[in-house]
Amino acid sequence: MRLGLMIGGAVALVPWVLYVSLTLPVQYEAHNWRYTWVGFDLFLAALMALTAYCGWRRKQVVMLLSFATGVLLACDAWFDVMTAAAAERGESLLSAGLLEWPLAFVMIAGSLRLLRVAALRSYRLDEGDSLWNLSIPAAWVERTHRH
Repeated sequence: MRLGLMIGGAVALVPWVLYVSLTLPVQYEAHNWRYTWVGFDLFLAALMALTAYCGWRRKQVVMLLSFATGVLLACDAWFDVMTAAAAERGESLLSAGLLEWPLAFVMIAGSLRLLRVAALRSYRLDEGDSLWNLSIPAAWVERTHRH
């Protein structure tokens, strides 16, 4: 079911992206702008803190938290740069290039490295193999499809 949702979503997004690229205005006055960014940054700070805590406690869930934190950092940088006024774009690019994107890379790469270590230690992956070749254990798939 989840696989079908992702395939359907990916297919449905193609015409949607074409539609919005042709119909959205070039400029738009956003409502709740302050609350949107403050809320996003608070969520990002909470996720960073939770990632740090779970890393400190050596919890495996840190892999997911680190990956999600990296994705949010990349999104934050993207929207900062893309929504900046011309006079502020240089500052946004500098912040994105020196802080957000490098930190996003470190968080995502770190989570993938931890996943690789876990797979190697559980004998699910051989030393030279890629994570892209790592499959979900059949017992887990069978157990989740019974319900």
